[in-house]
Amino acid sequence: MVYYVPYFHWGSKFNAGFKAKMDVERIIMNMGFERIDVFKGKTEDTQKVFMPHKLFSLLIRSWGNKQLTESTVVFQNGTGLDWFITPFLKSAFRKGKRIIVIHDVESIRLGRKMDKTRERRVFNKFTHAIVHSKNMADYLRNELGFRGEVLILGFFDYLLDHLDQQKLSSIPEKPLGKYTIAFAGNLAKSKFIEKMLQKLSFNNYIIYLYGKGYQGQMKEGFLELKGAFHPDELPYKLEGHFGLVWDGEEVETIAGTTGEYLKYNSPHKASLYIVSGLPLIVWKEAAIFELVREYNIGFGISNLLELDEKLSKITEDEYNFWKRNVIRLAQKLAAGKNLEELLRELIN
Repeated sequence: MVYYVPYFHWGSKFNAGFKAKMDVERIIMNMGFERIDVFKGKTEDTQKVFMPHKLFSLLIRSWGNKQLTESTVVFQNGTGLDWFITPFLKSAFRKGKRIIVIHDVESIRLGRKMDKTRERRVFNKFTHAIVHSKNMADYLRNELGFRGEVLILGFFDYLLDHLDQQKLSSIPEKPLGKYTIAFAGNLAKSKFIEKMLQKLSFNNYIIYLYGKGYQGQMKEGFLELKGAFHPDELPYKLEGHFGLVWDGEEVETIAGTTGEYLKYNSPHKASLYIVSGLPLIVWKEAAIFELVREYNIGFGISNLLELDEKLSKITEDEYNFWKRNVIRLAQKLAAGKNLEELLRELIN
């Protein structure tokens, strides 16, 4: 038997973080795993009441129950209650496989020592970890002392009810003879966008912005705001030749904890672009640059200053090659096969 703990969400569903976690849960549910109801209610709207007595009941049920203690359990980190829940899972499933799907490693993302201590305690309650990249796997082993087996997910799945095959395969026209580059996310914290207008030439491309919070100036034919959409709707609305994965305040590089984190994580927006049919433009030092090269789905840049020249040298055959590879990968991510294959490998 395989069990799972449902995700306990905080805050708005109108963001990629919620989408990533709920997609993992949907994949797990579709695989027929048994739910451990430690949160009140069985719908997304009623999962905000934590019921600790359910964990005590689980622990009591495991006493003398060999079948339960030898079963497998799957857990997603980031509930805000990981420190409380995970000791119960370790005890109840003490002879089985305990799998954690890691969304964020806060000790890297925020650079705080307190997070490192907490994550070391939480992650080491598990026998197996599913992480974003090789760099993240190395961090778990070397910095957090993780002693279990680590599997690398790569790109996150991005579940869709259906893929718009026509949109996915179509190549958009070039307005004013320029490439169009989509950037989706929290625009309020993407300070580099304003600096692009100040420092960059836009001879060969236009930036399309998707999201909320941008307060800077707009410039038609250079930088255009396309609106904000629910994560499940966005792939059908996203337009462009490429999707940009960039972060921070600068155009010359990605520095600080933001830049450090991109060396480890697999941003969910990369998966969004893929299921939208867009090849990727990524920072060369990012963890996903290796994936972009492996799948041949775009190119890397050291800084945004070189973007214009890079685009001027792309041939039609090169772009079409990337596009075909993106379409193949999109079929897999939209169906949730990336995570499903890893989980089946673990439970069989």
